[in-house]
Amino acid sequence: MLRLRITYAHAAELRRTLDEELKRGVLLLKITPPDGLEFRAPLAVELVTPGAVLVVPSEVLTILPGVGVAVAFPADKLPDATTLLGRMPAGEAGGESVHEIVPDETEPAPSGVTAAAATARATFAERVHVALHGTRDDRAAILREQNRQLHPFVLKSPLVTVEEVTSWAGNAQLSAEFLKLIADRKEWFTRPAIAQALARNPKTPADIAIRAVEHVPMETVRQMAKGVAALPHVVQAARKRILPR
Repeated sequence: MLRLRITYAHAAELRRTLDEELKRGVLLLKITPPDGLEFRAPLAVELVTPGAVLVVPSEVLTILPGVGVAVAFPADKLPDATTLLGRMPAGEAGGESVHEIVPDETEPAPSGVTAAAATARATFAERVHVALHGTRDDRAAILREQNRQLHPFVLKSPLVTVEEVTSWAGNAQLSAEFLKLIADRKEWFTRPAIAQALARNPKTPADIAIRAVEHVPMETVRQMAKGVAALPHVVQAARKRILPR
């Protein structure tokens, strides 16, 4: 049976889908319809979010050339979709979902395809699973990928360590958006080592770097106030902290 998947990285897009499509009993998948797909053809649809998956039985309602495939969404699955939304972080920024056809896992890999090549062809949802449940090396590999939509998922992994977060906080190769996500977690942002890494990282947004100075050990703050490995706005924040009030 054909299996289709939509992966949601952000709550806003799933909320839009729920309000504009699912509550009307329909779901649009922006895919290229497979050859031979017909009206009323049975299929399964996966709705994937960080840490949860909802699978629903469905059927083809309409094939829209150049747009995708509209499928039925059972009314009795609406509560499950609402629960799925409720489990997503509320403060996420908007972002587009990823629509795809799930490969048939029963089909053998083409002759000559190596394990590394198979991994490279992994779908977005499969890479999300790796980011959430993989090893430390897996998380590092995800962060080296060009697809930045995958990066936030490593921060949601229950296996991530403080040492990893500290390393990422000081990594100037990572995006400002990723560093902001680290800072948004109070239990990380208030740790001296992580705060120091964020304050020194030139990619950290200035407002976050300034706030991070408040959690940096005083000995390091004094060094920052002298301009040691610190940008001007951080130097100023450090000087304000050490001056008598």
